[in-house]
Amino acid sequence: MGMESYRQGLAGEEIAERYLSQQGYEIVERNFRSQQGEIDLIAREGDDLVFVEVKNYSARSYGAPLSAVNRNKRRSIIHAARTFIYRKRIVGTNCRFDVITIYRQPDGSRAIELYKNAFAIN
Repeated sequence: MGMESYRQGLAGEEIAERYLSQQGYEIVERNFRSQQGEIDLIAREGDDLVFVEVKNYSARSYGAPLSAVNRNKRRSIIHAARTFIYRKRIVGTNCRFDVITIYRQPDGSRAIELYKNAFAIN
């Protein structure tokens, strides 16, 4: 990953964190890493523990935004989530996977889309 992509990713995570906080989420952790994956944001919304993947785009691209979270990416996020749950000894908690996409509009503003329950463990 180039430095510009890295910076764009960090900026997207900051925007997503502010947006989710405004929506009532409580951010628990940022950039959690396991051996096989990473989770951009981990939050609580009510009683749910939410693992959030952030996609920050400089412009609206073709194709469905969720297609960027392909099977391999979902697998690595799920692995990291399981590791987080194990390390923190979390039991009896509902968990879900959300995806948030951020696009820069032609006028420079940002469009944010939140996909709750974007994918599940199969």
